[in-house]
Amino acid sequence: MSTICADGAVSGAPQTGTISKHHGMAAGLKGFFRRVLVWTVAREEKRLSRLALSELTDDQLADIGVTHSEARREAARPYWR
Repeated sequence: MSTICADGAVSGAPQTGTISKHHGMAAGLKGFFRRVLVWTVAREEKRLSRLALSELTDDQLADIGVTHSEARREAARPYWR
């Protein structure tokens, strides 16, 4: 906690440049974690959609215009691609 000196100066208060520096670093970390979260969610959605594709019947695949071999090949791809 800061204290006020008799001459009006505040003792223990951070320097102005320090506040900006910490705010910038916090914003950078927040942006980094947001990008990691967005990437992770996108990969999970892709993994789940490929899993669902692998479970479709031949009739359902024909309805969406995909052959059984195309569906199997797509479902076998790794989640990061």
